[in-house]
Amino acid sequence: MAYRILKILAVVVPLMISAGPVGAEMPPPENFGQAMRWYQKAAVAGDADAQFLLARLLETGMRGKADIAGALKWYRAAAAQGHAPAQVKLAEFLYKGQGTDRDLAGAAVWYEKAAAAGSIPAQFNLALMLEHGRGVERNLENAAKWYLKAANGGLAPAQLNLALLYARGLGGKPEPVNAAVWLLVAEKSGGAVPEKIKSRIVSGLSADQKEMAQEGAAEMLAKIGKAPPKPN
Repeated sequence: MAYRILKILAVVVPLMISAGPVGAEMPPPENFGQAMRWYQKAAVAGDADAQFLLARLLETGMRGKADIAGALKWYRAAAAQGHAPAQVKLAEFLYKGQGTDRDLAGAAVWYEKAAAAGSIPAQFNLALMLEHGRGVERNLENAAKWYLKAANGGLAPAQLNLALLYARGLGGKPEPVNAAVWLLVAEKSGGAVPEKIKSRIVSGLSADQKEMAQEGAAEMLAKIGKAPPKPN
């Protein structure tokens, strides 16, 4: 039952990452042309932030026409230096085959690097790939691990997918209370939780289990920084 519902969510979702300021040693650009010159100069000099920002400008075509090959080049350069947002973008390009041949295994490698560095979007996308065996060997335990990290970071889709994994059972045995906990957390975090899914997970709980789920959700929401759900 939960497995059929879970298929709806089986899409890698590229989330936009905004970059912080480029190195303080660079004077603020007065116009776009000056910005491009500074970013290019700093990128060539090896500044990873500048490489990432230059890649973003090239990708979005703010110069007038998108340069996907150029964007890919600078995302690779920044990613190789451990720049997590660049690693996410590079993984996204590889996953989609954007400006290069599609490479799911390569995408998984870069998502994992960014995930290990704390990128919530990378954690979520890596979990999806692990859950469905895309570019990597299918591994529900590792998928749950990365969903949990993204869920703890407040990402509602990760919270919902984690709830569905628990409902299905990682080792073949469903964990309905844990499923209900993360379902409630996802709902409070703004996730679109279909009533049909919620009903199927929560309806089978005893009164004690429902209370445990409410308490667990309140505890997780406090940790994440959300208000606890109201008891049903």
